[in-house]
Amino acid sequence: MNVWGKNERSWRKARKRAVSPIIATILLVAITVVLAAVLYVLISGLTHGPGSTPIGSAFSFGTATSSTCTAGQATAHLCVSGDFIYTVPVGTSTVTFASILLEVKTSAGATFVNTGAASFAVETISGTAAAYSTVAAAAGLAMSATWANYGTGYASSNTLTSLYSIVVDTGSATSTTGTGLTLVALGTGSYGDSTAPISLP
Repeated sequence: MNVWGKNERSWRKARKRAVSPIIATILLVAITVVLAAVLYVLISGLTHGPGSTPIGSAFSFGTATSSTCTAGQATAHLCVSGDFIYTVPVGTSTVTFASILLEVKTSAGATFVNTGAASFAVETISGTAAAYSTVAAAAGLAMSATWANYGTGYASSNTLTSLYSIVVDTGSATSTTGTGLTLVALGTGSYGDSTAPISLP
């Protein structure tokens, strides 16, 4: 026997109704936005952003040698004639010219201060400069920006392979042999951190 009246049955049916379509739409949009934000955070954490790849994993130096800059090297824009220089072959490299900055450090870890105009240059097999940058006197032997000048046929997008050498002009004719200087490459662009320092004999 049905003990419920007509009004009670209608009231029970009304209580079983779902939320309104407007509220349901708002909830679905909110859930979608939250899920999208969570996925973005997860995916961005797995990808490499600018400066996130250590330069040491893509670039290394060979063994440095010391000498005096010759007139021929000076003509090729590698150094100033008579200055004490270091020639450092590129070891392994998959980076472009624009991916590294160079710096000479003292045994105490500070930037080496050059007394005269110094420079960094990338030397080709034929002995010319593919790229070079001059450092003002007493400015500290470090590149503050990527290569200022490029040789004919070379650009920032060229790959800095093991076919090249780095020439470091110390800005003085005085030998720095045995003073504990080191050379490091700093990553720029999509690379970060720095390479392990190599000794400059």
